[in-house]
Amino acid sequence: MSVSFDSDVDITVEIAFDSQPFDSSQSFTDISSFVRSFAISRGRSDELSAFRAGLLSFSVSNQDNRFNPSNTSSPFFDSANSRTKIQPLKQVRVKATYDSIEHTIFRGFLDVIPVKFIAEGADSIVQFTAIDAFRLFQNQTFQSVGWRVGRVGFTELGQTTRLGYGDTQELSSDRATRILNAIGFPSALRSIDTGTKQVIQQPLTTNVLSGLRECELAENGQFFIDKDGKATFRNRAYKFTNTKATTVQATFDNSGSNLPYTDVQLGFDDNEVINNYSWTRSGGTTQFIADSDSIQRFTPINSSETTININDSDVASIISQKLAETAIPIIRIDSLTINPRQDTNIWTQALGRDIGDRIKVNITNTDSSTFTDELFIESITHNVNASSQTWSWILTLSPATTASWVLGQAQLGIGTRFAYA
Repeated sequence: MSVSFDSDVDITVEIAFDSQPFDSSQSFTDISSFVRSFAISRGRSDELSAFRAGLLSFSVSNQDNRFNPSNTSSPFFDSANSRTKIQPLKQVRVKATYDSIEHTIFRGFLDVIPVKFIAEGADSIVQFTAIDAFRLFQNQTFQSVGWRVGRVGFTELGQTTRLGYGDTQELSSDRATRILNAIGFPSALRSIDTGTKQVIQQPLTTNVLSGLRECELAENGQFFIDKDGKATFRNRAYKFTNTKATTVQATFDNSGSNLPYTDVQLGFDDNEVINNYSWTRSGGTTQFIADSDSIQRFTPINSSETTININDSDVASIISQKLAETAIPIIRIDSLTINPRQDTNIWTQALGRDIGDRIKVNITNTDSSTFTDELFIESITHNVNASSQTWSWILTLSPATTASWVLGQAQLGIGTRFAYA
């Protein structure tokens, strides 16, 4: 049964003890009544960083020792096979229901399962850690998956084995799909935009996560695991064409006119400045582009990459887009902390927003001056304690206006830049 977090929200935490990690249909067991607290962190630190694996940490009451993997009397012990069902890589899912609408806010795989005896042994908890599918991608190479003729432990094609991996020149999105197919990642847990760039063949020694990130780089897109556990590949045009990225989904301020926040942090530094790009496609000629004004003001800050694009013009186009977004630092809102319990209208946002969504933040300063910006969500953190009924929702943000010049937003070259073409 779900736990009533407060009068508005019910929390459900489930583990698929009786299913294998990639089963197309998962049989989840509800353990919500034992959950004391949980924390979720997904995304990346800023728009120039790589997406990291999403993490879930949740504490459950273990007073009857049911969550101890060594307990053969546990309801989660498989007596038929003489082993515990509490195993790494079992799928775990966290859901929250508000206004009769159910939202998944994390889906991943169990990772660490430590049993702790606290209060001088008077209490026991298990501090589960789960990680999203990046964990599984990181543990395989292209050549480690597929059908191996005569290999002991492999059985019928299409059951526990698949045809060996092999690719050819194709769209970045087709390559991402091919890689996910090769490792048997469920099709229901994918959201793949059609790519705009072709990519070359990748060596069989390529790590699966690295290979997917190479597709992301060659597309100048995004690849991450969303809140529903879906492997999400977004093409280069996503933030200029998708409604959630082009239209403000929610407005937050400290004036009482919109949704409230509890804390906001601004930044203005050179951490997001890159003004000199020298990228080379595999087998191609290095493409250079630089912003002389930025170099004069901030010294050369270089980015060098090798990509799997098929021609030099694609590389030149990508670094032109990147330079337009990174040459000049701007005053930016780095993070926003929100208490959803402060206003019930926040719940739909806290449970429904995801990486790449566009929001607006208005700040009224202590001297009555104001600052307004539109931003993309880069990371999402939930810190929840069911016992004390506290919930902190933290967003890391990047300026949406670095991608295009919005008339009236600020002076060109200070707060905004021209969009790429």
